[in-house]
Amino acid sequence: MGGPGFYGVTPVTRKVEGSTFVMRFRDDMAEVIRTNPEFPARYGPISERAQKAVFLETGCKPAWVTGDPAVMVMGLSCHGRPAPKEPRKRIISCDIMGSYINDRLGGEATLECSKR
Repeated sequence: MGGPGFYGVTPVTRKVEGSTFVMRFRDDMAEVIRTNPEFPARYGPISERAQKAVFLETGCKPAWVTGDPAVMVMGLSCHGRPAPKEPRKRIISCDIMGSYINDRLGGEATLECSKR
């Protein structure tokens, strides 16, 4: 299916060092989804394997990576061209203001969130 900007793009699957990735490419951007379970799912090593998978598939060097161990987006430098600018990060920070827990019914929490 693909995330924003990658909907309808044909996926490519590649395995690198035990990780399996489904990748979609549009212009000089890549969406990479890890499809196998890994424990612990550490961002650094998984990101490095994802970058290798993209390079092996496209020959383009990932200039930046954003995301988490499951889904990453990369800006690619291809044929000497600079990579597109990294998208501005949208950060939403939430604090738990109050909570209620009931053993039978579950619970609820009140959050106060702000954009940074």
